[in-house]
Amino acid sequence: MANLFRIFCLLALLIGAPGAWALDSKVTLNDYHHDIWTGKDGAPGEISSMAQTADGWLWMGSSNGLYRFDGVRFRRFEALSGEVAPQRPITALTALRNGDLVIGYIYGGISVLSKGHLTHSPSMLGGALLGPVSSAAMDQNGVLWAATGHGLLQLANHEWRNVGKALGVPPGRVSNLIIDQYDQIWLAAGQQLLMLAKGGQRFRTVLSGYGVTNLSESPDGRLWLDTHDKLVPVPPQHRGPDKPRPAWLAQSEGQENGLFDRDGNYWMLACPGVCRSDGLGSGLATMLTPAAHPDSRLDQPWQLSSLTGNLLFEDRDGSMWVGTQAGVERFRNNRLTQARLNGGERFLSFARDSNGHVLAWAKPTGEIWQLSKDAPARVVERGAAGNFGVLGNAADGALLVAGVDHIERRYADKTERIAYPPDPDKPSGDVPVTRIMDDGRALWVTISRRGTFRWHDGRWQTQAELGLPPGIFFAAPGTPGAMWFGYNDGVVLHFDQGRITRYAPQGDHDVGAITFLHGGDEVIAGGSAGLAVLRGGQFRRIGAIDPEVLSRVSGMVIAANGDHWFNGGKGVVSVRAADWQAAVSAPDKPLKYVLYGVLDGYPGFAATAIRLPSAIADADGQLWFAGVSGIAQLDSTRVYPAPHPPQVKIETLVAQGNRYLDFAQPVTLAPGTTSFRIEYTALSYTMPEGLRFRYRLEGVDADWQDPGARRAVSYTNLGPGDYRFRVAAVNQFGQWNDEEASIAVRILPTFTQTRWFYALCALGVAGVLYLLYLLWLRQATMRFATRMAERERIARALHDSFLQSVHGLTMSFQTALSGLPEDSVVRQKIERVLLLADKVMEEGRDEVQDLRSGAMGNGDLAHGLTLVGEVLQESHGSVFSLRTAGTPRTLEAQAACEAYSVAREAIMNAFRHAQASTIQVELNYGDDQFMVQVLDDGKGIDADVIRNGRTGHWGLTGLFERAARIGGHIAIDHREGGGTRVMLTVPAACAYAGQARWKRYIPRWLSR
Repeated sequence: MANLFRIFCLLALLIGAPGAWALDSKVTLNDYHHDIWTGKDGAPGEISSMAQTADGWLWMGSSNGLYRFDGVRFRRFEALSGEVAPQRPITALTALRNGDLVIGYIYGGISVLSKGHLTHSPSMLGGALLGPVSSAAMDQNGVLWAATGHGLLQLANHEWRNVGKALGVPPGRVSNLIIDQYDQIWLAAGQQLLMLAKGGQRFRTVLSGYGVTNLSESPDGRLWLDTHDKLVPVPPQHRGPDKPRPAWLAQSEGQENGLFDRDGNYWMLACPGVCRSDGLGSGLATMLTPAAHPDSRLDQPWQLSSLTGNLLFEDRDGSMWVGTQAGVERFRNNRLTQARLNGGERFLSFARDSNGHVLAWAKPTGEIWQLSKDAPARVVERGAAGNFGVLGNAADGALLVAGVDHIERRYADKTERIAYPPDPDKPSGDVPVTRIMDDGRALWVTISRRGTFRWHDGRWQTQAELGLPPGIFFAAPGTPGAMWFGYNDGVVLHFDQGRITRYAPQGDHDVGAITFLHGGDEVIAGGSAGLAVLRGGQFRRIGAIDPEVLSRVSGMVIAANGDHWFNGGKGVVSVRAADWQAAVSAPDKPLKYVLYGVLDGYPGFAATAIRLPSAIADADGQLWFAGVSGIAQLDSTRVYPAPHPPQVKIETLVAQGNRYLDFAQPVTLAPGTTSFRIEYTALSYTMPEGLRFRYRLEGVDADWQDPGARRAVSYTNLGPGDYRFRVAAVNQFGQWNDEEASIAVRILPTFTQTRWFYALCALGVAGVLYLLYLLWLRQATMRFATRMAERERIARALHDSFLQSVHGLTMSFQTALSGLPEDSVVRQKIERVLLLADKVMEEGRDEVQDLRSGAMGNGDLAHGLTLVGEVLQESHGSVFSLRTAGTPRTLEAQAACEAYSVAREAIMNAFRHAQASTIQVELNYGDDQFMVQVLDDGKGIDADVIRNGRTGHWGLTGLFERAARIGGHIAIDHREGGGTRVMLTVPAACAYAGQARWKRYIPRWLSR
């Protein structure tokens, strides 16, 4: 098969810049892709003018105003805020070289649309209303000219002047005003055609005696005068070499009666309908009558929306437009051309004859057609009518014809016949053959209801003898002597000289029921759900952005350069060699392809019912594909210039009922806006239905969003801030826009969303917290006052009752003591008890003083603890000592009181319970903290007592409570050499007097 493709040219589907590709003149008007838009599609009626501006927009003027068209939607032009849109009937549109659009009205006056802004000229000439503007133009100096019913006008200082008389123009109506590539101004006045040279002072007559209907340039730059019946060449008036017709001139305006396309074919209206005469623009400059014998025409009411055409226009990609009374129509090339058969064909089988031409056997008609590039399909043989009988090719190129009673192997100079395998149940009659193929060593046929047979070494072998399961849906030859078979359950079998290998469907790589197989060095399987390639002993599915594109493939052609063409569920899929290899190497990445579907002339979708290959190539590089509604032809040798890439436009933004059209500056939306809707489009008139978009709103979307062909998006739940909306588009050929469109959007905050509001909220919260602090301070002061009152009450009770009672008791003992001898042992004991009583009273007085003062100075703390230790040492026999580390500082009153109480309790516990020989007290005045330690070498304290205390005793609990009240921490643990350590630590901010009050409430972990 590869030898048949050696003459193929390299395909140029996406190569090069946008080309000047006109409609194919070899195709009749009836074979173009023809679209019609009328009022039900939103198209305006009574279209009088068309133009395409440099930004890509296609404009249409009508009796109902100005419209623009993106290929999908018609929109009446909306003026920007503060400007007035043209509402009057429009008679003329001219696209200028600088991108502006000149608009002429039937009731006089002209407007200029520049970068979205409208500028209106006066509609009065002196005191009279201007007549209809038939055409307008702007010269190289920026001077605006208008051809009107009042003559030739020129706009100066925003005022119209009739300059016809001064420039030598006859009085009366003038028309057909154009400025050509030589900056010459042409116009028609009565029966004369006049021209004003660049820099000239007066018009001069070039032709006379002709009623001018239209002025049109052919692609080579020649000017022609159309009188409706005749096409008259205009003698050139320029000096120097001819200049071809520039693109800006071709797209500047539509033509009323006739138009040369970019290939020189002349299109005409009212002949009747639409007609085309081919090649006139490249012929001799002689008078012509193109409407007399057109090469192609559409003149039936059912072929057009209206037989009354108003104007013709060719856009920058070569599509032809017709403005009619009912709407607008477009003719564009189909990449695919349908072969014209007689009709009634249901099944088709392909093969090549000895000359490399493609033959198609149609069933049930029984006709064998020869398909050629430059000639209509013709019947070369008529077989028996019916649903059976197929064509094929042997490995050596011979034509295989499976008829109703025998097989023929046809060569250029001979024909061999092979009888079918005998049928014991039906000894005679027609044989319903559905498949024939050659694997290079044997011939295979499939007979309906009997199965598949192999003709090898002069005898037939049945499917059962070969070990092949029944139900073969598709078969394809592989290497010599080998075959591939596919089944409805997705199973693929490889038969190689009697050895069978089975490939079962595998999860995500399952392609469904097999509809196509290709054997050889590269094995490809097509199924109802996709396409797969045999790699590493298993079939791996090929991914695609649209999986339907690779579904139901039933035919394939591989060109000599490695390009692949598939006939699938949506049409013909073209894959360049490099893209195919990339997809095969990395099946998880989507395949890059170009689809030619129904919008390109494909007849429905790929035919699968016949279970035979539905695609074939001939010796001339023509590809033929069988669809459910006919045969499509594609010329693989033709270079198809790529169209202009899509130009993305953002049309409107709608928020809170307001429409925004001007995006030159950021769009500012009112406070409280939470949603908006954006409508966008892309200008691509070749096949706008195939455009795909992606968009992203920066600040909301984390990545690009893929809406497919949808051209609008809405966002909700938006907050105040700055956003940027970006949109891009790609056409069916993989061309992305040169520059994405974007707009900046700012949503203003409401007062409750501003920083001032948050600052006020912060101040309010701070005020509330301050009030709460004052309340807490008041409550704390009241608690402190209550505590001090209670302390004074207890102090009075101790002083007035307990201490007085003890004092009275000691006085009684003193009286009794005086009666005892001085050397009496009893007297000596009583004196020691009285001395201890004095100590107790002194301690009691100190407690009373502490209760009344609620504070203790630095000296008092050390002195007080020393007194406690010495008194207890006298009665318990343990040795007491106290030492101070660091520079002594004045303690905060409550901290001194609580530290003293904690240390005294620890000292008393050590003397009474520890059975210690020594008891030490350490006062440490550190910079970060104040610390008191009470150390003994006694028997220690039980760990459970440290954790839970003693039942009915509250000494340890009191220690922890006192420490917590001054922000301190108590640690009670065992010493290494035996004994107990009680350590109180208080942060400096809480212990020492003179520290800032707020620091005392900082958590300890923050103060470190």
